[in-house]
Amino acid sequence: MAYAALVSLAQTLDQIMNHHQYCYIPVSEESHLESLQEKLSFLQVFLEDYAQIGEETVGGLEGGIRDVAYRAEDIIESHFSDQISLEDDCCGVKKGLKQLISAIQKATSSLKSRYTDLELQNFEKEDGDLHKVMERIDLIVEQVMSIQQTHKVEDLHYSYTSPAASSRQAPNDGNKMVGFDEDLLELKARLCGESSKLQIISIVGMGGIGKTTLARNIYNDSLVAYHFHTRAWITASQDYRLREVLLALLHTLTVETEDLSKKKDEELAEYVYKSLKGRTYLIVIDDMWSTEAWHDLERFFPDDYNGSRVVITTRLTDVAVYASSCPLHQMRFLNEEWSWNLLQEKVFGQEGSPPELERIGRLIAKGCGGLPLAIAVAAGILAKVDRTQYLWEKIARNISLAVTKNDKQFSKILSLSYDHLPCHLKACFLYMGGFPEDYSIPVSKLTKLWVAEGFLKLNGPKSLEELAEEYLEDLVKRNLVLIIIRRSNGKIRFCGLHDLLRDLCIQKAQEEEFLHLSNTYLWAIERRRRVSSLSIDPFCIYEVKDASSSTIRSILHFRRGYFTSLSSIRSYRLLRVVDVLGAQLDSFPLEITLLFHLRFLAFSYWNFYQKLMVPPSISKLQNLQTLIIHSFASKAVVLPFQMWKMPRLRHLIFSEHGILPIPFAARIGLRVAALQNLQTLSNVINFRFTSTAIEMIPNLKKLKVSYVGLSRRNWQKYCLKNLVQLCQLETLNFTFNPTSKWRRGHFPVISAFPPNLKKLTLSGCSIPWRHMVIIRSLPNLEVLKLRKFAFIGKEWECSEGEFPRLKFLVMEGLHLECWQVESSHFPCLERLIIKCCWQLEGIPCEIGDVQTLELIEVDGMSKRVIRSAVLIQEEQRSLGNDLLQVRICSLLEKINGFTL
Repeated sequence: MAYAALVSLAQTLDQIMNHHQYCYIPVSEESHLESLQEKLSFLQVFLEDYAQIGEETVGGLEGGIRDVAYRAEDIIESHFSDQISLEDDCCGVKKGLKQLISAIQKATSSLKSRYTDLELQNFEKEDGDLHKVMERIDLIVEQVMSIQQTHKVEDLHYSYTSPAASSRQAPNDGNKMVGFDEDLLELKARLCGESSKLQIISIVGMGGIGKTTLARNIYNDSLVAYHFHTRAWITASQDYRLREVLLALLHTLTVETEDLSKKKDEELAEYVYKSLKGRTYLIVIDDMWSTEAWHDLERFFPDDYNGSRVVITTRLTDVAVYASSCPLHQMRFLNEEWSWNLLQEKVFGQEGSPPELERIGRLIAKGCGGLPLAIAVAAGILAKVDRTQYLWEKIARNISLAVTKNDKQFSKILSLSYDHLPCHLKACFLYMGGFPEDYSIPVSKLTKLWVAEGFLKLNGPKSLEELAEEYLEDLVKRNLVLIIIRRSNGKIRFCGLHDLLRDLCIQKAQEEEFLHLSNTYLWAIERRRRVSSLSIDPFCIYEVKDASSSTIRSILHFRRGYFTSLSSIRSYRLLRVVDVLGAQLDSFPLEITLLFHLRFLAFSYWNFYQKLMVPPSISKLQNLQTLIIHSFASKAVVLPFQMWKMPRLRHLIFSEHGILPIPFAARIGLRVAALQNLQTLSNVINFRFTSTAIEMIPNLKKLKVSYVGLSRRNWQKYCLKNLVQLCQLETLNFTFNPTSKWRRGHFPVISAFPPNLKKLTLSGCSIPWRHMVIIRSLPNLEVLKLRKFAFIGKEWECSEGEFPRLKFLVMEGLHLECWQVESSHFPCLERLIIKCCWQLEGIPCEIGDVQTLELIEVDGMSKRVIRSAVLIQEEQRSLGNDLLQVRICSLLEKINGFTL
């Protein structure tokens, strides 16, 4: 983790030099810090190019750099924590530079004990000034240069992805089946066949052999989807908890809005039983680890309706035998030919392998022992290096060395995938091991966490969030991260890790002292770097007696339940990340505002009796980048005016209603953009887009805003006409829910939308269809979602030249009867989703002529819509177009964090 430590330390130095909230630095000392930054940059480049060679010298150097960088950053940030606590004494803050330099000297002086092999043992013991520290770092640089000169050019090429390799798009389809066609056909026949009683089907095999992939292909098959009234996907893994599984089932099966979290387990079980009774259902229980789990669950599945099925995937034969009286479906290892086919498919896609690489490629595939996961990660390595015999032979030798005749064979092969990762991806990959097993990781949250941790080295015009998304896509292409679901714009929404790869993350994270997983109470954690709490016990943080000894930067907590207090968190003064969404707080944790270095804060508010009033002292968190507040029972979160004094804030997100006061420049005391770095503002209500407010958020990219309980009399003060001035805005979600006195059709139409919008969601606006002209000409619009009376009127007549780049169209809850459209009106449309449009006469057949159209998805509520969708597909097939898919889904199918 030396690279991540260097990047983080470099960011800290950059903040010291460029941000006033740290300290005043005399011009005479700036050159020393600049020189130190240059040395850190040089070491970063060295690790980028050489760290993967595997030489013992490099390995030892890397561990030493990591420890020294950690120690330097601890001392520097501790110094500023002390200074900030004396913020009333301005002189005390400004005279801190000499102490800072001394701190850096002490940190780097530990190089003497760490680098005896590098002949640093003869340096004098006394601490010098910053110049002396630079001399010692210069010696490390000399050693690095010596290492560089001893390696061949081809070794350098092997250590990172060349530009040619990086430009190729390595194919990655997590649900692609190779070598299991017979399995798929056999199971589909058993699922859709006749049966007089509930049938249990068990898919058995070792980890990584493809059980979940096979089950997912069956679950998503159009014939299977059509056959069953109701489908649900749940997980019962090693961390299995009955209550969570019941809630996951109900979130999938029910459309009720009742708060199920308050119900007892017995009530939840009854809800599940009633939701399934009388229906033909398919339930997939993935990754079942114990017979006890099946014993808990089997009583919830009624056996009163012919044709219902339960599919179980498990590594344990005894679980499958106990659960099912039917013959087991045992997953087989791939033979050599199928192994080569899978490797070739994942590396080359439809291109096919160059003849000179086939022999070596077959050896690599054979070395993976027929395990699809091992083949996939080997393909991930091959896809990121130049296609030369030299490099492929080297990888083949490494895999050959990893293959033994014991049970650790496959874990060693998987380890190679980590060893071959570029150093900038290693910390990001290991960090994912901190999430629970079989957890659907929200990508929007993951990338914000990576940014807050300081893992990302900004280089070029892209934002840190954009860079983080690229890192994730790279991990996906290397077959290390699974895509669970993509967004409508094609970006990844939820991702996850295979169990075996998560085990690898945990193992490597512990070896490198990077991340600690805790399944008990959080105590004695002050010397850890990062802690992830997976405990089912009440969440509790113990106070540190000596706050100066704490080095912890991150606390993550995932288990939901139990009210808690964060009063002891003030003693962990170097914290950057506090993610405790799983814990329940009944007030704002004031102690949080003492954590000067905090960058990411996420918590849940569970007070059902009053609003959450965020205190003005939150503005002390001058380094805060992300604030996420989940408020239950629909209670609003009220922010103070001081929020406008937090220029480093990048994301402000609420689960329910957040109230952000209107900014007055004079009151805030600012003459420039107050929240110039703010990119996301989500779930704010009744916000006034005054000219001052627009000026304060010039770089906003994502906005989710709703207007609730308003009257027409005071509508003008919300200044929606100014929305068009948000020139950087790419995503807008707008909901209008006025008082009952405000009749439909009287919404004050927005005259223009921001020109760079890519994604627009409208709900409740009741705009007449003739005003669609303000949307249809948006030049960059790719996603349009019209929901719940977004537009009103019986007829929508499209025109030539509309929606030039629209790819994704959702029509839901509209009282539309006739839709007149030509194929030329949507030249780029890829997906069309129509739900709850009961009055719609049907989908125009002209939609089928859109050459880019891949999917039409409709619900089962309108026979006319279903019939027209099927006819469109049949007509296209008769014309030779087999690419267009039609999906008919139930209203009971929903996607949520538990079931993905």
